Amino acid sequence: MPLSKQPILFVINPKAGTSNTGNTFENSLKKFFHSEKFDPILEFTQRKGHASELVKSYLTDGVKEFVAVGGDGTINEVAIELVHQDANLSLVSKGSGNGLARHLGVFGTDEYCLKKISTGKLKRIDVGVINKLPFLCTAGVGFDAYIAKLFNEASGRGLRNYIKEGLKAYRSYKGLELSFCGKERIVFSLTFGNASQFGNNAFITPEAVIDDGLIDCCLVNPHPKIRALGITRQMFTKSLQHSRYTECFRESSFEVKTKDKALIHIDGEPVQLETNDLKIDILERALSVRI
Repeated sequence: MPLSKQPILFVINPKAGTSNTGNTFENSLKKFFHSEKFDPILEFTQRKGHASELVKSYLTDGVKEFVAVGGDGTINEVAIELVHQDANLSLVSKGSGNGLARHLGVFGTDEYCLKKISTGKLKRIDVGVINKLPFLCTAGVGFDAYIAKLFNEASGRGLRNYIKEGLKAYRSYKGLELSFCGKERIVFSLTFGNASQFGNNAFITPEAVIDDGLIDCCLVNPHPKIRALGITRQMFTKSLQHSRYTECFRESSFEVKTKDKALIHIDGEPVQLETNDLKIDILERALSVRI
C-alpha cells in the first residue's frame, strides 16, 4: 500500500512582482511540480497579513511544509509564523527584489524553484528582530525606510518604479537624527543585515552570513549628491564596505534611539512605530528553509 503524500501549502501573493502571479504560477505548478513526497494545497492572499493567518491556521492542522510564492514581504509574513516551529519554508521568488531567495541561491524561474522544493536540502538560518518584529534579509531606518514607504504608496511595482521613487526622494532627503552606539549623529541610512542584500543584487551588508548568530550593520553617512552614483555602484559590486561614507559593524545586538517616532522598514516593507527606541537582536538558527 503506497504511503500518503505529505501536504504542502503554497501561499501565493497574486499581486507580487509585475505580472499576474496567481494565474502564471498555477500553470507552472501543473507543469513542473511532480513530487512523490508532497501533495500541494494552494491558498491566495487577499490582504496584508493574510499570509500569516493562513500559515497559522494550517500549522494548527498539522501541516509542516510551506511555500511562500511572492516577494520578501510575502516571505516575511509566512516565515514569522514558522520561527522555532517544527516546519519548513520553501521559496518561489516572485517579488521586486527577492533578496532572501538570491542570498540562499534559490532565485530563478518557476521550474527551477519548484524542483528545489522536491530535491533541496534543509538549512537552518538566523532571524533578525527589530523591536521583536522579525526580518529575514534587512531592516533599518533612514533613507531606505523612507523609500519603502514611498514605494508602498506608489501605484506601480518592479525595479523601475523603485528607482523612480528613489531618485525623486534622494534630491530632497536630508538625513535622520539618531543615537547609535552612544553617539548622537545624523545618518543617511542605518541598515541591519541578516542576509547580504536588499534584493536585485544590491548588497548593503555584503559580508553577512545568514547562520552565524550575528547581525551585520551598515551605516551610510550623509554625502555629496555627486557621490550617489559611486555609492550605488559599490552596492552592486559588493564593495560598499570600502566606501569613505560607510561604517560597518557586526554584533549580536544593537540599540538605536531616533529623534522622532521611528519609521523603519522590515524586508522592504515600511512600518511606522510608536516609539523612538529600537532594539535589534538575532534569533540563532530559528527557521528551517529548503535550499
